[in-house]
Amino acid sequence: MRPLYHYAPGANWLSDPNGLVWQDGEWHLFYQYNPFGEDWGHMSWGHAVSRDLVTWQELPVALAEEDGTMIFSGSAVIDHQGSAGFGKGAMVAVYTGARTDRAHQFQSIAASTDRGRTFTKFAGNPVLDLQMADFRDPNVFWHAPSGRWIMSVVLSEENRAQLYASVDLRHWDPLSDIGRDGAPGHLWECPWMVELPVEGTDETRWLFKVDVLSGAAGQASPWRVGHFDGRRFVPETGWAVGDHGPDFYAAIGWNAAPDAAGRPVWIGWAGNHAYQKYLEPQGWRGAMTLPRRVSLRRDESGYALVQEVEPACRALFGKAEAMSLCDGCIPLPSAALLSFPAGKDWSFRIEDDHGRSIECALAGGRLTVRRHDPVTPQLEHLAAMEAGKGPVELWLDAGSLEVFANRGGAVLTLQHRLAGEAWALRGEGACSVAYPAAMA
Repeated sequence: MRPLYHYAPGANWLSDPNGLVWQDGEWHLFYQYNPFGEDWGHMSWGHAVSRDLVTWQELPVALAEEDGTMIFSGSAVIDHQGSAGFGKGAMVAVYTGARTDRAHQFQSIAASTDRGRTFTKFAGNPVLDLQMADFRDPNVFWHAPSGRWIMSVVLSEENRAQLYASVDLRHWDPLSDIGRDGAPGHLWECPWMVELPVEGTDETRWLFKVDVLSGAAGQASPWRVGHFDGRRFVPETGWAVGDHGPDFYAAIGWNAAPDAAGRPVWIGWAGNHAYQKYLEPQGWRGAMTLPRRVSLRRDESGYALVQEVEPACRALFGKAEAMSLCDGCIPLPSAALLSFPAGKDWSFRIEDDHGRSIECALAGGRLTVRRHDPVTPQLEHLAAMEAGKGPVELWLDAGSLEVFANRGGAVLTLQHRLAGEAWALRGEGACSVAYPAAMA
């Protein structure tokens, strides 16, 4: 059953978001994609565009596997000055090429002069090659104070990142390393370094985030806050968890178009490589999370990473109505936005006709979510987080549940396989519920 308000491809495998960039009123979402089936393989860049980050149009594959080289994750920029030689305003994708005949990964570029509809791979690729098996996921941005492009890229097996600089996107000079320094898990992927506003101040701080493929709860999206001078990232805090669920991976942000508060928007893959291959075939596999605006908030631990669902997504929903969970079994449509008031405990269970279920409960300030799936037992999971202050919102859709608490400072993402147009809801407590306008 397809999600109603999350992006998913019409067919085949989807995973990491790539090349997030804004140009001429269009938000571009590229992503890891297998054009030939719903299992991982033949990695290429799928492509979708949106005018509002809510409604997406899927376009043909943007960068395809060819000549024995898959197209792994990366980023994209708009080269306003034409520094790379492809013309002013060219869209330049910076990606990892991964050989299929041997263990070799390297960084390459491709350019588009027609708003991302077609790309031409640079004849001089690769532009950065350390002759390594695990060297991937370049994330590039323009650093105005130093007047050059900055790339963060990971040496995955070594659990460290490297920073490089370039004036033309073709030639890259090493700057510094970002080490593991106690980060959880193993095998770094998908770095993102970005300057974020600090709520309630005129200050900013730099965030560095990676993902880890194994050995951390939910892969964790570990992040830390620090300073960046154009050459080095100097951490100010220890590592923290970006999402408390098991299904928020490879999140990166769009290059450009922060909102009035200076917040960029990022998005992640609502999936997990540990068990994605076990999901029942349905013609397509994988969806994105909702886009989220990102900022920092000072708290007792130093900083909290604050995530707010893109405000335009709320316009999908009709007027909220009160619901008592104590009224016995209630049919709940597969798409709904539930909001629970602060300071009150509650619990509920939703279940489909196949015995799959999701149980959510808030007790003593701690929120737990349990996923039960007798059809795909690899999905059995219990996740938890401290809910903090404020109400708790649950964005439910076919295939996913995203929970926001502590005024966006605590987030939990969970995919699920509940089937049917509506599910049985039982619980204790009270909430408000809104449905997508098309269903209201």
